[in-house]
Amino acid sequence: MSQKIGDDTRQTDEHILVCLSAAPSNQKIVDTAARMANALQARFTALYVQTGTKAESMDKEKLEEHIRHAEKLGAEIVMTHGENVPVQIAEYAKLSNVTKIVIGQSNARRNHFWGKATLTEKLIEIVPDIDIHIIPEVVKNNTYPKRPFAWYVEKPSARDYFLTVFIFAVCTFIGLLFQKLNFTDTNIVTIYILGVLLTSIVTDGYLCSVAGSFLSVFLFCFFLTEPRMSFQTYAVGYPVTFLIMLISSVLTGALAAKLKTHAKLSAQLAFRTQVLFDTDRLLQKEKGQKEILGVTCTQLIRLLNRNITAYVVEDGTLSEGKLFSGEKNDTEEFLTPEEQKVARWTYENRQRAGATTHHFPKAKCLYLAIWSGNNVYGVIGIPLQKETLDSFEYSILLSVINECALAMENAQNAMEKEKNAVLAKNEQLRADLLRAISHDLRTPLCSISGNADMLLSNSGRLDESTKHQIYTDIYDDSEWLIGVVENLLSITRLNDGRLKFKFTVQLLDEVIAESLRHISRKHDAYKIVADCEELVLARMDVRLIIQVLVNLIDNAIKYTPLGSIICIRGKKTDGKAQVSVEDNGPGIPEEMKPHIFEMFYTGKTTIADSHRSLGLGLALCHSIIEAHDGTLTLTDHDPHGCNFTFTLPLSEVTLNE
Repeated sequence: MSQKIGDDTRQTDEHILVCLSAAPSNQKIVDTAARMANALQARFTALYVQTGTKAESMDKEKLEEHIRHAEKLGAEIVMTHGENVPVQIAEYAKLSNVTKIVIGQSNARRNHFWGKATLTEKLIEIVPDIDIHIIPEVVKNNTYPKRPFAWYVEKPSARDYFLTVFIFAVCTFIGLLFQKLNFTDTNIVTIYILGVLLTSIVTDGYLCSVAGSFLSVFLFCFFLTEPRMSFQTYAVGYPVTFLIMLISSVLTGALAAKLKTHAKLSAQLAFRTQVLFDTDRLLQKEKGQKEILGVTCTQLIRLLNRNITAYVVEDGTLSEGKLFSGEKNDTEEFLTPEEQKVARWTYENRQRAGATTHHFPKAKCLYLAIWSGNNVYGVIGIPLQKETLDSFEYSILLSVINECALAMENAQNAMEKEKNAVLAKNEQLRADLLRAISHDLRTPLCSISGNADMLLSNSGRLDESTKHQIYTDIYDDSEWLIGVVENLLSITRLNDGRLKFKFTVQLLDEVIAESLRHISRKHDAYKIVADCEELVLARMDVRLIIQVLVNLIDNAIKYTPLGSIICIRGKKTDGKAQVSVEDNGPGIPEEMKPHIFEMFYTGKTTIADSHRSLGLGLALCHSIIEAHDGTLTLTDHDPHGCNFTFTLPLSEVTLNE
C-alpha cells in the first residue's frame, strides 16, 4: 500500500526498493530500508518475487509476517512472479524509476545447478546504474538451518493418487494393445511419457509426476518386456531404454508441473489486474465516501467470497459498522460491541488488528484501516475464523483498500475545494457588500445631510417651493435607504435561516392592491395598471410577497422612462397562481439576463435617478419565491420591455372548487 513515511511529505524523486523474503534477517533489512526512505523522504516499495516453488509454501507464514511488517512501516507492497528473481527485480526497478535497492547478502554462497553466482552478484551485474545497498545477514556458524525434505513436498490428495494410478493403468492397457498390433517399443514409451505429462497436468505439485515417471518404467519393465511379469530382460538395450525413459519422464513431468504453476500465477496476476481496473473504474463514478466504501466492499466480496464489515469516518469519529454480505445468515455476529471496539482501535492506531494478528487475536474479523497520508477514512473488516489469507489474497486486498483510500482522498479534496469555493464566494459577497455600501449609500446620505444642513442654516431665506423640493428630496432618499435596508435584512435572514415564514391563504387581487400602496411616490409619473382574476386564492407569506411585488414594480420604475406603462397581472394557470409585472421600457440586454438574479449583480444599465442598485432586490425576490415552491422567470415583453413572472401554490380551497 502506498503511504507516506512517518509524517513527512515527500519532496524528492528518490525511490527505495527493498526485496522481501522469508529469511530470518529480512525484517532487519526492511527496517533499514524504511529508515533510509524516511531520511530521504523517498517513495518506499517492498517487492516480493513469486517463483512457484515449494519453499514458498513452506515459508509462507514467515513471509507474510515480513510483508505485514513492511506495510506497517509504510511500504507499497508489490508482488510479481518469475523463475529468474534477479531479472524480475531489475525489470521492476527500471520500470518504476527505482534509485536505490536494499537487499540482504548472507556470508554463505548459494550454489545453483548452473553456476555459483549469488542473487546479489547477479543483480549488481544486471543493473549497474542503480545503487544497491547490501545488508549482511547474520547467520550463526556461517550456515543456514537445514529443513527436512518433507517440508518441500506438497502432499497429494486421494484424488491425485487415483488419477495417477488410473492414467498409468490406461497407458499399460494401450501398451499391451500396441504390442498386439506389433507396434514398436518406441511408440509404447511415448505413451508412457504422455501419461507422465497428463499426470502433471491433472494433479497438484511435483510428487505425482515424479512418482509417475518411476511407475511408468516399472510397468513397462514388468508388463511389456520379455519375460513378462518379472524384472528380468534378455534384450541388451533395454536398460538404456529404461534409463532414457526415466530421465525423459522426469524432465517432462517437472516441466509440465512448472508450466502449470506459472500459468496459475499468470492467471492470478491477470485476475488481480482486472479486478483493480474494474475497482478503479467503479470508484471514479462515485463521489461520496459511503458510496465509495460500498463499491469497495462489493469488490472485496467478489474477490474473497466472504462477508465484509465496513466503518466510515464521519465528522472525525468512526460510524457504526455496516455488513456487506452475499448471504442472509450470520448478519449480526460481526457487528457486536467487541468487534466494533477492535475496529475503533484500528482506526485510532492505523494498524492491523483482530483475527490472525497480535492485537485482539480472538476477534472474528481481521481489521484494516483505510488511510492515506495522515488521514484515516474508514476501517474494513474481513471475517476470518481458522483460515488465513494467503500472500496473493492479502496483496490484492491491500491494493483494493489502497484504491479505496485514494478515491476517498480525492472525494474529500473535492469537498474541501467546494467548501473553499463557497467560502471564497461568501468572502467576495461580503467585499461586494462593503464596497456597495461605502460607495452607493454615501450619495443619498450626503444628499440627506446636505439638504438638512441647508434647512437648518438658511431656512428663513428659502421660499416655500424650494423648501418643498428639499423636503421631497430628503423623503425620496430616505425611502430609498429604507428599501435597501429592508432588502438587506430580509436576504440576510433568509440565507441564515432566521427568516420565519407565516403562510396563509390570501386573495391575489387584494395582495396586488396592497403592494401598490407601498410603491414610492414616483409612481405618479407612470401608468400602473392592475389586472387580476377574481377569487384567486393563493397560499403565501403575504408580507414577503408584497415585498417581492414592491421590488419588481420599483425595478420597473427605475429602469423605464417617465410615462411608461407598468402592468401587474394575476391569474390561475396550470394549477398555480401566476403573477407577472410587465413594462414597455428598453428591456435587459441578452448578456445580462443569465446574471440578473445573482446577488450584487448590477450590470451596466443606467438609472434615471442618481441612486445605483445594490443588486439585492431581484436576488431576494428569487429566494422568496423559491421558498414558496414557485419560480421566478424573466421574458421579453412584446414589442419591447421586460416581463417578470412568478408562481405561487393555489390554496386547496380553490383546487377543490
